[in-house]
Amino acid sequence: MEEVELKPNHNICIKDRKVCEIEGVKKLDSFDNKEFLIDTVQGYLHVKGVDLSLGTMDMDKGFLSIYGTIDSLSYLNKTKSDKKEGFFTKLFK
Repeated sequence: MEEVELKPNHNICIKDRKVCEIEGVKKLDSFDNKEFLIDTVQGYLHVKGVDLSLGTMDMDKGFLSIYGTIDSLSYLNKTKSDKKEGFFTKLFK
């Protein structure tokens, strides 16, 4: 019988645009009061907003929460052209 690799769940719950709870977090790369860059099991997640702050962070469980006004969430896809330029160069264009 073959071994099947199970990926952790990746879920996002936004409550009234004031709280964002994220499961499946591998690491928090960077954050400030306007944006968070989070490495998840489904790729990098970019969260933008106003007056953002880090709530609960439990890397053993892969959980993170963000407080503030959530404006947008987007996944950053890696392509061949991304490899020519640095990741942060693409992010901050």
